[in-house]
Order: sequence, then C-alpha cells, then structure tokens
Amino acid sequence: MIQSLIHKLKHLVVTLRFSILFIFVTLFLVSALSIILATSIRFMDTLTFTSLALMRYSSAAVQQELNVAIRPAELESQFSAHLMEEGVLKDNEEELIPYTYYLLKNLPLALAVYWGDEHGDFIYAEKAKDGSIVTEIYTRRTLPATHIILYRNPTGQIIRSVSSDDLSFDPRRRPWYVKAKKAKRPIWTDVYLFEVLNQPGITSAAPVFNKQGQFIGAFGIDISLDYLSQFITHQKISPHGFSFIISGNENLIAYPKIKPFINTPLSPAHPVSIHRVPIPVIKKSFALYEKTSREELTIKQDGEDYLVAYEPVPDLAEYGWHIGVVIPKKDFTEALQKVNLITIIISVSVLTLCIILVSGLITRIVKPIKLLVQETDQIKHFDLDHDIPIQSRIKEVIVLRNAIQSMKKGLKSFQKYVPKILVRQLIESGEDIRAGGVRRELVVLFSDIENFTTIAEIMDPNELMTQLCDYLEDLSQIIIIEKGTIDKYIGDSIMAFWGAPLPVDMPCHQAAHAALRCQKKLDELNAQWAQQGKPALRTRIGIHKGEAVVGNLGSSERLNYTALGDTINMASRLENINKLYKTRIMVSETVYEEIKDAFVLRLVDCLAVKGKMRSSCVYELLSDSKRDIPFDVDTYRITFEKGFASYQHRQWDEAIAHFKNCLAIYPADTLAPIFIERCEHYKADPPSSDWHGISKMNT
Repeated sequence: MIQSLIHKLKHLVVTLRFSILFIFVTLFLVSALSIILATSIRFMDTLTFTSLALMRYSSAAVQQELNVAIRPAELESQFSAHLMEEGVLKDNEEELIPYTYYLLKNLPLALAVYWGDEHGDFIYAEKAKDGSIVTEIYTRRTLPATHIILYRNPTGQIIRSVSSDDLSFDPRRRPWYVKAKKAKRPIWTDVYLFEVLNQPGITSAAPVFNKQGQFIGAFGIDISLDYLSQFITHQKISPHGFSFIISGNENLIAYPKIKPFINTPLSPAHPVSIHRVPIPVIKKSFALYEKTSREELTIKQDGEDYLVAYEPVPDLAEYGWHIGVVIPKKDFTEALQKVNLITIIISVSVLTLCIILVSGLITRIVKPIKLLVQETDQIKHFDLDHDIPIQSRIKEVIVLRNAIQSMKKGLKSFQKYVPKILVRQLIESGEDIRAGGVRRELVVLFSDIENFTTIAEIMDPNELMTQLCDYLEDLSQIIIIEKGTIDKYIGDSIMAFWGAPLPVDMPCHQAAHAALRCQKKLDELNAQWAQQGKPALRTRIGIHKGEAVVGNLGSSERLNYTALGDTINMASRLENINKLYKTRIMVSETVYEEIKDAFVLRLVDCLAVKGKMRSSCVYELLSDSKRDIPFDVDTYRITFEKGFASYQHRQWDEAIAHFKNCLAIYPADTLAPIFIERCEHYKADPPSSDWHGISKMNT
C-alpha cells in the first residue's frame, strides 16, 4: 500500500495554483520562524557587536572628517611653496596679494594665509568676523619700511587702504617661520597664540628655497582652535554623542559648543586639563585609556553605559593630539531593541497577511495564464503540431510552454525574411506598414570619419570592419540613450535625428549632448586603439534644425523609416564644413539660438550656402561646461567677435590684431589663423564692393 502511494505521488500532476501556494506558504513559515528564532537567540550578541562597530565607524568618521578639513591647509601651503620655487608664483605684492586672498577665500577652515621672507616682508590675508578678508602688507626690503592694511567688503572689493606706523610685527620671529626654516620641510605647529589676531590656533607652514638651495621664506596657513571647535560642533555622531580634541599634555584643544563645554575657555596661557573637564565619563575614560592604551572603551556612569574611543590625529601625532568620541550606548541599542520587537511583530503579521494575499494573487495569476494560452493559440501563424518533451507536473506550464515555443519558432522563421521590429508590429497590430510620410520639425545630426578612405586603404579589411563596428556601436548607443533615432549608416557616416517617430523635449539639447558624448567616447576609443596599434579615428559632426519629411520610404518589397529634405542636406553640409575650419562639431544658427544658454559655443563664420537665399552664421560646439575648456573662452569669444566685426567692415589690420590676440589666448586655435590668412589676402587683393564678410559655400 505504501509503495502504491509512493508510486502515485511520483506520477502526481498538480495544478499551478496548488504548487505555487504550497511553495510560498512553506517558504514564509520557514523564513519567519527562522528570523524570530535567530533574532531572539543572538540579539544580545548582535547589540554588543553592532554598538562597537558603529562606535568604530563613528570614531573613524570623525577622524576622517578632521583630516579632510585640515589636510587642504597642509597641501595648499606645500603647493604654494612649490609654485614659488618653480617660478610660477613671483615674490612680489602684485601676485601675492591676490593669491593669498583667493587661497584664503577657498579654504573654509583657514583663518589666515600669509607669506613671510628673509627680508622681513610679510603679506597676510585674514578673515574678518563679517566674512570679509583683510590684507596686511609689511615691506622691509626697501626703505623706509611700510605697513599697509587693505580692507575689503564681503564681495572682495577693496574699499579702503590704510597706512600704519606699527612695524613691530616681524614674521622671522614667529614659531611657524622659525620651525619651517629649521626643519627645511613642511611642518605643523603646536597650539600657540596668533600675534595679529590674539587667539590660539595652529599653523601649517612650508619653506621655500631658491635654485641654490637657500631658504628665502615660508608660506603659512592658520587654523584657529575656535574654528576646530566649530568643526567639532557640526560633527553629528549620534543624538547624544559628541567629540573633542586633546593635546599630548592632556589639555583640551577643541570641543563642541554644547553644555557643559560652553563655558570652557581655550587659551594657551591657561590651558584646560582633560582632568578638569566637568564631564565624569571623560575623566574616567581617559584615565582608563592612559592605563590600558585601549582605543575602544565601555564606561558605566550614573547607571548608563557609554562607548568611548580615543584615536591619534595622524598629521599632529608629534604633538600627541587625540580625538575623543563619547556616545551613550542607548543611542545605538535603543533603536535595535525596537527593531527586534518590531521584527517579531512584523514577521508574524506579514506571515499571516502574505498567506492570505498569495492565495488571492495566485488565483489572479493563473487565470491570465490560461487566457494567455488561448490568445497565443489564436495569434500563431505557424505549424504547432510538433511535440516538445516537457519535464513538468504542472498542467498550465505544459500548455503555456507548447504555445510559446510554437510562437517563437514561427517568429524566428519569419525573421529570416522581415526585420524583427516589423514582425512584432505586424503581429501586434495585424496591419501592413504602408509607404508615406509627414512633415515634422527635426534636429538632424550627421557624422563622418576624417580621411576614412586613406585609413581603409592601409588597413586589413577584417581589422577595419571590426574597428568600424566598435565605433558605430558605441556612438549609436550614445545617440539612442540621448533619445535619438538612427536613420542609417552611410559607410562610416551616421545619420540620426530627434523629433520622430516620437516627439522629444529639447531636441537640440539632446543632440548637442549626444555630439559631445560621442567625441568624448571617441577620444577614449582612440586611446585604446593606440595601445593596440590601430589608427585613430577623428569624426566630424554637423547639427541642424528644421522642417523635413519623415516616414516610410521604399517599395512594396522593402520600406525604410527615414527623413528627407533640405534640413538633412544642411546638416550634411555642416558636417562637411568642419574640414575647412578644422573643427569637430558644427551647428547651425538655428541650433545655436536653442542651446547657447546651456552650452559653450564659439562663432566660426557667416556663410552663404549654395541654394540658399539667406546667409547664416555657423558655430562650433565646444562643451557643456566652461570648466572643460583649456583657455579663457569668454575672453576669446569677445576678442574673436571684435576681429570678425572688423573683418566684415574691411578693417584688415584691426581684424588681424584681434585674431592674433585670439592666438595669444588659445595658441592651439585653428580658426584664427584662417581669418588672419584671409585678411592678408584681402589686403593684397581687396574683395568686390558687394562683399560683406559672407563666405560662399558651393558644396
């Protein structure tokens, strides 16, 4: 009887609903019971482990944030010294005054930036309480010695200059200068009293040596203890946790602006010992830390557990600086205890709810599957009599797989004759795709590889096709991601457009982004190909916006979704015009007006294209951010436009001067030399009287 039962169970075929419901209920029960049991057994260990882990993370985070905050001061002082040694930054007021001002402005934690030399000269920029920056200049290398103070408003504009008779300050006697000179390397000072500001702090200083190795001066950057305290105050460790900094002589260096620290004064003359801080847990933990040298401690105070960590500050280790972090353990465990209780409640609730929901959902799932089987039987157009072996006990899966396999086999056969997308459309709609088109406003992009014919002649055909396919694949993916439609590949050229078959928001912007990304990707590909010994490919791109006819073109045997019209021809001409001006991305005036506020472009020329009644200007698309431009693009554009205006008014010498200024701004420019050559030509052979600075394009 048992064997008979086993035999029946082996050959049992169950319904899909029963199978899914049984699996889900079993999984829910096992998962929920396992979670509840494991959480209850391991909860206390988890609390301790998690608390210590979070403590380590919090302590490391504070140390990392402090390092990130003070490290720029060290790096900038060293970098400034390097600039001085390399001659990039000169030892004169004209360069040092603005340099120290802008350096201080961009260092949030710094209080002052300054330069002192062996002559006793001193250029000092300090932050005022209102956010402005005051500069003091002591000059002793020329007599009589002077002391000038420059006052600025918060925007950086100098509003007042005062000459002072106070020449008592000498940088050569200050601790930062003496130590940097003696150490002959970048240094940090211990806490000392700033003479100018009369407040305690630390200094990062870097010495400067001339070509003969002689010490000539030092750069210094001040960080006040008050700034460090502000930094510590803003470190949100936990709801009730806080951090502080102590020195090697066990004095409090920086602390959060919270009670009971708020009335603790900081002064090198009257340092506050860590043992006098009015927080018992700090005294107790630090005493234990000194005794055991354990960086992570658990302290019980007034019936509450505290997690305490002490870690050295790497940059100031020579002075014995440490970061202390104190966090009540309940800040971590309270939430975990709630989570444990909530987990149990949720597990039981979810278990009950899921069983109810899954039962209802499975009923809803099975019904559409049955309908899907019926539907696939109706839409299939191929032979379905072929038997497929199925290893399954679920009736619905057997039926569904038969139908889907039959449909896939038919589709695969049909795809040998008709494109995949067209097959999908025919099956979904049941209608033929007819020839025809509509007028749409499109943004059209043309790309073409420079000197591709020459490259093709020297390369192996297989290698050429592989490299070209990689090129087309990567650029096409970028165009598709930017919501463009690939019209066709014409050899090595790509034609794409935006605005059809579906409308696109801001199509000019999308096309511009696509063009820039294509050029950037091509630079990456060229770097890879160079390593592989393959030739680099340089592509030219033209973009134009206008009306075109778009739709299905072809015969009854084959159709192609494409666009026709003068807009397409204009985009192709723009791509071709790149050759004349040695540019990479040329856009029409229509596109320029759409994207000029969001991208960086420059005027190239005003052209009269063959077949067009009206001339228009063309522009080169450079970037989507001025930060990526290796020259002062704003100054360049102003200078070039002045030169172009003079060029159009036949003022040849004035135009040449402006274009030469363009070369001074951007020595690698290819555009300015073209116009200089034109101006020289027109000086020798003036154009006709009807010439107005418009270049005629006959292509």
